[in-house]
Amino acid sequence: MISNEMWDLLHEGIIIVNTQGIVLKLNSTAEKLFNTSSSKAVGKKIGSIVPGSPLTEVLAKGKDIANWSERRGGKHLTSKHISLVDQGKIVGAMSMYLDVSELEKTKNKLKDSSQKERELDTILEHSHDGIWIMDGKGITLRVSKSWEDFSGIKREDLIGKSVYEIVAQGIYSDSAAIHVIRQRKPVTIVYTTKTGRKALVSAVPIFDGANIWRIVSNVRDITELSKYRTELEGNNSVKNQELSKAKKTNTKEVITKSRSMEGVFKLALQTANSDATVLILGESGVGKDVLARFIHRNSGRSKGPFINVNCGAIPENLMESELFGYEEGSFTGAKKNGKPGMFELAENGTLFLDEIGEIPIQMQAKLLHVLQNHSIMRVGGMKQININVRILAATNQDLKIMIEQGKFRKDLYYRLNVIPLAIPSLRERSEDIAPLIMHFLAVNNEKYNLTKKISSSALDYLLRYNWPGNVRELENLIERLVLTCSENVIDKDHLPSFIQKKNLFKKMQDKGLTSLKEAKEELEKEMVAWALENFKSTRKAASFLGVAQPTIVRMSHKYNLK
Repeated sequence: MISNEMWDLLHEGIIIVNTQGIVLKLNSTAEKLFNTSSSKAVGKKIGSIVPGSPLTEVLAKGKDIANWSERRGGKHLTSKHISLVDQGKIVGAMSMYLDVSELEKTKNKLKDSSQKERELDTILEHSHDGIWIMDGKGITLRVSKSWEDFSGIKREDLIGKSVYEIVAQGIYSDSAAIHVIRQRKPVTIVYTTKTGRKALVSAVPIFDGANIWRIVSNVRDITELSKYRTELEGNNSVKNQELSKAKKTNTKEVITKSRSMEGVFKLALQTANSDATVLILGESGVGKDVLARFIHRNSGRSKGPFINVNCGAIPENLMESELFGYEEGSFTGAKKNGKPGMFELAENGTLFLDEIGEIPIQMQAKLLHVLQNHSIMRVGGMKQININVRILAATNQDLKIMIEQGKFRKDLYYRLNVIPLAIPSLRERSEDIAPLIMHFLAVNNEKYNLTKKISSSALDYLLRYNWPGNVRELENLIERLVLTCSENVIDKDHLPSFIQKKNLFKKMQDKGLTSLKEAKEELEKEMVAWALENFKSTRKAASFLGVAQPTIVRMSHKYNLK
């Protein structure tokens, strides 16, 4: 016999009747299903408690009824009705009811979800625009067929890949999704695929509370819009002027995404059409010459010459003749008919005096005269020559300190410092490192007719390096890697050892590890995680690291490694 406690714990609702159909017993589940109680139901006819109950038929015919389905009181019930037999005689009957309403709701939800899934699949298969769906961290979840056709890349090659890895491999030159992750707002950009086709991409973040849950990118081939763009450009002269300015600004030489650099180039653009002297400040290798050329290209003198003079490379005894020129016979070895200097060669254009701090103090007075009077006198000459030249100067030195030391004239400094433009170092604008890497990689691939790519792990190392030599060091390194790496993909193992070593120390600094104990634990964690990931078992990881297997198990628990 089933105890009363067990009887009431049964998930099915059970009702027992005698041969006359009188209710003898029912459990608490049945009470809830039929909104009654044992005190009310026991002793009553089953038909008054459960109208239309199949038990009447079971008692009359002696035949069980299975898989009975009905709806009562808004519930969907399935039931089984059997006769109770003792020594070959029917002594009663029993009904067993199961409420499947929740299961039905779940089934309907699954059906609805499946329907929505099919609708999404239909959209992805037939959408004219390419659709790219990622999670909040930029991992590819789905791409549409039109995107696959446009990019020429199979979907299965991208599912599960990070957008950072995709850009690093050169599949795209940029990604709107990366900007969305950084800026947490919709972004529209134009990028170029590895096949050379341009795409207009709009990416939108979908939030779950404060976190980005999904990123949806819409990709459109710009060539399909070319005729509309031509109409827009032809209908409005103001738009044409803005487009022209944008084309000048977006040159191969100007690669930046940092706000600080955008501010520098914005100010340079605003003052480009004036003839005011510009003093460009910044560490060696930051790109002072790039900014100088940018100013020249966007000025009214862009059709004139741009003369770049490295003052630090000219011997002191030749400085005057190189800058101002000389007349015939002015010194031994002088050319017949003399020679024009850099100021004359830059007539109607721009003269860029790089490393201005290297000019000897006695030459600085003559340079000041040129800036004040707009005229020069050749070495050995007897007359002033008027010049029409804009002066741009640059230095990586602190000219104010040089003034205090008596190495630089204060009046010349103020003449040069009309418009100061300070270029931040590359370590101060780390968001520019990845775009510059991709740019230099593309330039050198084209230069040497190669198709080298860079792995995400190598990119991560380069992003962490502090680049003391700034953009010049980065440019030279990428060219060296393109030429010396024997494989098609540049990996972290191909990077110079000094980058790998400094990377580890910087990574520890970034994590705020100040003690040797903390640094040791971090290194221990990194090595164990790497071994587990690569060898897939604690035994093999232990063997590789030269420790016992229990040690690896203990460390994996300590550092919460899987």
